[in-house]
Amino acid sequence: MATPLTGRVAVITGGSRGVAETLRAQGAVCAICDRGNAAPHARDRERPHDDLVMTLDLRDPMAVDVFATAVEERYGRVDILVTSATATTAVPFESVSARAERALIEDNFLQVTGLIRRMLPLMGDGSAIVNLVQDEPCHALDAAVKAAVESLSGSLAVELAPRGVSVMAVTVEQAYQLWWSGIPSV
Repeated sequence: MATPLTGRVAVITGGSRGVAETLRAQGAVCAICDRGNAAPHARDRERPHDDLVMTLDLRDPMAVDVFATAVEERYGRVDILVTSATATTAVPFESVSARAERALIEDNFLQVTGLIRRMLPLMGDGSAIVNLVQDEPCHALDAAVKAAVESLSGSLAVELAPRGVSVMAVTVEQAYQLWWSGIPSV
């Protein structure tokens, strides 16, 4: 039985096990990468040959290149790119060290831009970039990084529209609603 995303290739970054399960349920095959142990994202028993699962750090451009090359060799394209910009500082502004601030920006913004830049050549007309952002940032730096990803998404949506690539920043809850109702252009 065909589902809304049957045959689509979804690339999903860390911390998104539920996202992968949801997209699989809609028929997509998934390429998943996670900085920690990617094993929890392990392949669905009913489709053991479909998914690509890699453990790597997206803050490392060479690791991103290895992952993108594996996606390209295995699937030849990316229909849905899901990035995760949901790390938080969990402390007030005055308590965040300069090092922690840089790490937050790298985790939530720079790895998103690096992955998008590398995956764009694999994306064609009708593909979508979905940038997951925090539901409710609790501190100033969290809110600032969320705003940066939202601004990036809006600007990229305009820039990539002529190529037929949709771009949006959504919370995890909004993403589930989106996938069950159908992503625009995918």
